[in-house]
Amino acid sequence: MKPLSGISRIAALLLLHVSAAPAFGQGPVFGVYFNAGTIKYLPAHDGAARPLVFHDWLAEGDRVLLQDNIAELILIDRDSNYIRLDGKGNYTVADLEKMPRNHVADSITLRYFSLLWTEAPHSSPHSPATKEKTLSGVNGRQHSAANLMPATPFMVAPRHGYSTSLDSLIFRWHRISWAQKYLLRIRNLAGEVRYDSVLVDTEAVVNFAGRMSPDTYYWALDLVGASGRLQFGDSSHIALIDEAAVLPQLPPLPVDSLGGIATILRRIEQYEAFGCLRHASNLFQQLTVDFPTDGALDKMYQEFLQRNYLR
Repeated sequence: MKPLSGISRIAALLLLHVSAAPAFGQGPVFGVYFNAGTIKYLPAHDGAARPLVFHDWLAEGDRVLLQDNIAELILIDRDSNYIRLDGKGNYTVADLEKMPRNHVADSITLRYFSLLWTEAPHSSPHSPATKEKTLSGVNGRQHSAANLMPATPFMVAPRHGYSTSLDSLIFRWHRISWAQKYLLRIRNLAGEVRYDSVLVDTEAVVNFAGRMSPDTYYWALDLVGASGRLQFGDSSHIALIDEAAVLPQLPPLPVDSLGGIATILRRIEQYEAFGCLRHASNLFQQLTVDFPTDGALDKMYQEFLQRNYLR
């Protein structure tokens, strides 16, 4: 056999060094999405057994023990797949990696899993595995066709075709250097003016109560220069939603095998897509109360508030 050259020997030594490095330093392989019953966790780095709980992380070499027949464990991986274990069992992470997995496809659960993995220990924010996935819609939300219309650079809020069940809405736009004033008008489908205001600031809070009932309304923002002449700025429409009428007509959500918090998140996404923001906000608030230490959930709630002009 031909002897290795100096460079080849160095490369071979480097390969051996990398392969011999402890795997648990590379970050977790699975995260705990759901647990029930008695489940023990034996980490490879110290071997001290302790209960396995929600949002724990499993690395290479770790072991889990499901100790009773009512035990249930759902684990997620970095690729938005999950594994469900039921009843008694003794598994290493290597065993778990060989098991078939189910894939999560809905956008809001993908967003939640993505945010969970950004909080995983030893995970690098520059690693491809921890980068947030490109999701349909904005900030992980699926939008109706009307909400996908591109906004002009001039108008900040609301989005074109925005739907809301709340009693008020902030209209916000960029300042134009030559504009002295801004004229905001909102009309109903018959063309009747329901809101008419001349503003010097770049935002207005429009209260709907007693002025506009649930329906579609068209708004227009004009610019007023020093001469007093009007110039068109932007226009679109909004939909005011009556939740009592809309909620009973919503289609049932498909049943999946994941369950848990994802089911509520999917319901929130549906409420938001149909403009039922009161119910969506109430569900989000309840989740943050039930899971006060869930950083991923808190981030999603803040995103919800931001894209619905509530913060």
